Amino acid sequence: MAVNGVNFKWYDGFFLSMLAISTIIVAVNWEKYQECRYPLHIWIVVDYTTVFIFRVLMFVDNGLASGLGLDLGSEQRYARFCGRLVVLTILVLLLYPFLISWSVIGTLWFIRSRDCMPQDGQQWGFLIWLFFSYCGLLSMACVCIGKWRARRHVHLLRGQQGIPVSEFGVIIDMIRVPDWAIEAAAGQELRGMGGQDAAAFQPGLFLTPAQVNCLFSTRQEM
Repeated sequence: MAVNGVNFKWYDGFFLSMLAISTIIVAVNWEKYQECRYPLHIWIVVDYTTVFIFRVLMFVDNGLASGLGLDLGSEQRYARFCGRLVVLTILVLLLYPFLISWSVIGTLWFIRSRDCMPQDGQQWGFLIWLFFSYCGLLSMACVCIGKWRARRHVHLLRGQQGIPVSEFGVIIDMIRVPDWAIEAAAGQELRGMGGQDAAAFQPGLFLTPAQVNCLFSTRQEM
């Protein structure tokens, strides 16, 4: 069951608990890694801890995003927007690049000292975790690029109506107007159009002040 606003589900709890348990197991067997040429035990603990923090900050961002909407005036100065800006800065500019470089370092260390793992099964576990790390990092990059391109397309359409368009504005819009607000606006606009001209519909382009107020009142009742 998801936690309202945070989107925390049972398998997220299972994943985070497994990270914590795995870190404890490595700490218990700390001395068994001393024969390794490279400190694989330190790499494991640092990587698990960083992924744990990364995922928790993503939940924090979801909670902050649940209180934002399509108000392009005062909402930018609202505390939730500033909070999202700080959290996303940590995720994108600090933790994500660190995880990429740390995964490469772990791969090189493992290739050169994999025979020193305390148990044979841990070699496969290490490889599976590396594979999972690379797939996760690549998936997040693809999702973010896809969302940015979709939002940029909407801004380019706005540019045809005389509204200034900038790459920085697209990024700020993605932080200030979360996906749920765009989806809610899209549903309202489609209902207002009555199914006509649906093929040419672009979400977020034609919201009226009344629709914006309705959107916020509906969100507050959820």
